[in-house]
Amino acid sequence: MADLLQVENLTMQFGGLCAVDQVSFGVEPNQITAIIGPNGAGKTTLFNCISGFYQPTSGKVSMLGKEITALPSHKIAQRGLVRTFQNIRLFKAMTVVENLMVAQHSRLNSNLLSGMFKTRNYRQKESEAIERVHYWLDQMGLTEFANREAGNLAYGQQRRLEIARCMVLDPKLLLLDEPAAGLNPNETLELNQLILSLRDNNDLTVLLIEHDMKLVMEISDHIVVLDQGMPIAAGDPDEIRNNKRVINAYLGEGDES
Repeated sequence: MADLLQVENLTMQFGGLCAVDQVSFGVEPNQITAIIGPNGAGKTTLFNCISGFYQPTSGKVSMLGKEITALPSHKIAQRGLVRTFQNIRLFKAMTVVENLMVAQHSRLNSNLLSGMFKTRNYRQKESEAIERVHYWLDQMGLTEFANREAGNLAYGQQRRLEIARCMVLDPKLLLLDEPAAGLNPNETLELNQLILSLRDNNDLTVLLIEHDMKLVMEISDHIVVLDQGMPIAAGDPDEIRNNKRVINAYLGEGDES
């Protein structure tokens, strides 16, 4: 099966620091792939290169066989690759509904005149956008908070809203940057089930960075391990759990934080 995402010899340097060093891996369709590694391993930098927030020093990123390395982040998102962030980036003074509508602005903003005069095409797109909002509010258990300001939601609910904001765009590939960060054990269990459900019910592929090794081992089909910017292992959870290079990379580092 051809990879949905292909990363080839990706390198990212900041002056004399090489944060990502010759990283290559593929992400198969409808699978959950995790990127793990000790603190400072280059995981988020790698995510930023894949999603267009950084322009890598060298290497290549392709999605569905087409190179996306040089594209800006919004163009990459339009191709179906969307992401969350380690630090939640909601519009906290806007309501939950407004956050989900703003996420779809590129679909609605076909041209200025159609928006001003509410043409039939614009009204149809707006109606479809509202339908997606209500669908994902229901899927994420956020319907009762629809008109609440996002900043007033509990932390776990904000995480769900951030994921919903991605899902209203009908992504092919969802990048999750530490989705379990700050969650309690019950919320982490719910997140585990949510990610599996998103993958299984939406023809979705997931690439995630996560510090919670229990979650990673339970939901991942494939795991890539980085250490000091370089890939040191790749395989299924059992292979990674028993890999001596992975064990040595974590010794003395403790759990990621």
